[in-house]
Amino acid sequence: MVEFKIQLEESFVQTMGYTQIETYLQEFMQKAVLKLAAQDILKDLESLDLENDQEWQTSRNLAWQQEKHKYFA
Repeated sequence: MVEFKIQLEESFVQTMGYTQIETYLQEFMQKAVLKLAAQDILKDLESLDLENDQEWQTSRNLAWQQEKHKYFA
């Protein structure tokens, strides 16, 4: 793990509160990690061709047959 040190104006910390700033930075980093993971997933999805994948079409049709009663009364 890498540690970063940042400098903030004391008035800013007093206005916002140390805990609120710490929470914001932690949430920001969590979102950044999720965004990177999502970008990797999208790269993988670009290489998939579900329209021409027979196994995918079969699974999709089977799922529809099992669940269509929920949508048609």
